[in-house]
Amino acid sequence: MLVKILGILDLVAAAIFFALSFKLSIPSSILIFFIVILFLKGAFILTRSIASAFDLFGAIILLLSLSFTIPKILLIIAAILLLQKGFLSVIA
Repeated sequence: MLVKILGILDLVAAAIFFALSFKLSIPSSILIFFIVILFLKGAFILTRSIASAFDLFGAIILLLSLSFTIPKILLIIAAILLLQKGFLSVIA
């Protein structure tokens, strides 16, 4: 059950990345929430999981997006990585 909840959070994070790539405004509080969630999930990189590296990559991109304009391609790459990870977690 926890895997499905975390998968849904990945899907929502992917939607946020897609929204940012289309220059939609996302409130900072939502971005900070997902930065923390992705960073905590990415902390499992110590287990040498590539999926955790995707979360850490997403957290870093979101953190940078608070202050800088991130190239659209990086936002789309992060969205696709989290989308596939979230989808696989939900159907597992």
